[in-house]
Amino acid sequence: MRERALRWRLFWAAATPLATIVVTLGTALSAWAAEAMTLTFVRHGESEANAAGVIDTSVPGPHLTDLGRQQAEAVADELVGNNYDGVYASSMIRTQETAQPLATRLHQDVVVLPGLREIDAGVFEGQSEDSGLGRIGYVLAPVAWTLGARFVPVLGSTDGNAFDARVDDAVQTIYDSGDRNAVVFSHGATIMFWTMMNVDNPELGLILSHPLDNTSVVVVTGNPEDGWTLENWDGVEVSADPSLPTKLFVDVRNVVTAPQTAAYRIRQAFVPKVVNDVRGSAAVQSDEQAPSTQTALNAATNERSFRSVKGSADVSAAEAPKTTKLAKKTEKPNGARNLRPGNKFHPGDAAATSDDTTGSDKGESRKADNDASDGTDKKAA
Repeated sequence: MRERALRWRLFWAAATPLATIVVTLGTALSAWAAEAMTLTFVRHGESEANAAGVIDTSVPGPHLTDLGRQQAEAVADELVGNNYDGVYASSMIRTQETAQPLATRLHQDVVVLPGLREIDAGVFEGQSEDSGLGRIGYVLAPVAWTLGARFVPVLGSTDGNAFDARVDDAVQTIYDSGDRNAVVFSHGATIMFWTMMNVDNPELGLILSHPLDNTSVVVVTGNPEDGWTLENWDGVEVSADPSLPTKLFVDVRNVVTAPQTAAYRIRQAFVPKVVNDVRGSAAVQSDEQAPSTQTALNAATNERSFRSVKGSADVSAAEAPKTTKLAKKTEKPNGARNLRPGNKFHPGDAAATSDDTTGSDKGESRKADNDASDGTDKKAA
């Protein structure tokens, strides 16, 4: 009996510190895990180009129609109870005008991120969005991107690597801001193809069977580090546990896209430096062929970029009244701090932002009286 009791004492003496170590390591690993967030994407309301039936991906592009403004009010009523901690829109006015009613109800400002803009239509700009070569040609390359061929370009425009990088940069900026339940007003093609290119449970058939209409809503969860899961596609619930064929497809696609993404990032990291060294000046890059992830991460930590993400830090006395709304919101519900005030869209002002020449969200400081007009989208996009 004594020997058995002694063995038990020795066992517990050894097990207690071991259990303590295991619990400590588990707690540490949990703390290191990236925090999850919910992104609610909303396509803009009907734009003037939608009403005319033409593809218009110019920046800032046309305004909403009367119907589009009614749709913006309706979607605001639908979403206002979801307690969003951030409201974001692209550099195209139609998204900012769609976002404003919800932002007003939430007592927040609309934060403009150029990386959320529509896929540039290239040679298909101005063609019919309802039928013909324009409608088909515009979406052929994005469909190829969802299958893993990100190197394929839209004729006269960008390829899938540049598109994915600049939207990733915008999403990373939102994540870095501390928002964990953000609503993002963007465009049909951008929402559909970025989602299907990045979630671990893509239902590619939804692009054909259930394309996004004006003010359609798509919800994804996850984070930039661990990946994304599609939760809801315009009212269609999507299983978080995909079928075996879908898992195999995603695994193969990840293998195919990894070297493409690596090559793109290397090219964007080193080519501009080489050109600068040779020419002695910054290399001029096209709208969607600019530095991607690394540029955005640098921009997110850059003081000037932070001012553009959550407001202008130094406004004149005349502009001060337009920035007081964000100044009141110094602490988010989850304890994360807001970035500084600026880059906001106000009703009655023309939203300003031209196409981001780098294709990533550097977040240029935005004056309170934004000087843009707006852009349009397409039904298939």
